[in-house]
Amino acid sequence: MQKLQPSKIEALLAKLANGKNVSLRDLENVLGLVGLVEYEELWEAELKRRGFFDNKPTALAEYEVMLKRADLLIARAERVDAEKSAKNLRVLAEAEYKAAVEYLQELAGKDIDAKKWLDRDTYWAFEYTFNPVQVPRLVTSRSIHKLTEGASAKISKEDIKRTVLQNALDKIKAEHKAFSESADGIKLKGLLAKLKIESNR
Repeated sequence: MQKLQPSKIEALLAKLANGKNVSLRDLENVLGLVGLVEYEELWEAELKRRGFFDNKPTALAEYEVMLKRADLLIARAERVDAEKSAKNLRVLAEAEYKAAVEYLQELAGKDIDAKKWLDRDTYWAFEYTFNPVQVPRLVTSRSIHKLTEGASAKISKEDIKRTVLQNALDKIKAEHKAFSESADGIKLKGLLAKLKIESNR
């Protein structure tokens, strides 16, 4: 097995941090075939994960339509000059948001996969006023009210290379720590300390 050198791993991590390219050959040269296999497995898993989010369930598409209607009502309310008209539009929007969330909660109760599509938990009470900020959005939504990229955020090849390199570095550090705390490691530290004292005489 190829001996891993922390300095070379750190050099590749620095290249990635500076926006420079790290090729698969670079990865293999520093981490060996094991690192290359880990990269390929992670990239394959990422492609499968992306495929999941390319196939939005029809029921969730319907939820998005309901949200869009409510969002449009709120947008109209903000453009209307008459206070009474704006208030009526907000009441209609609130009813739409509430209906959408009730629909979503019913769906999430039946389909565990539906939760993977959401940027937040849907199980909260209806005591307060619904507005665009409070309702859950799909992780694939382009809404400004989406809380997080969530599970749908794409992981780049560079991110995966960074992960593989960092994993290798963490493994080296963990092995070094485990050895230094072992009986052999403590014995070696004692011998090195003794040699240092003798060399300074």
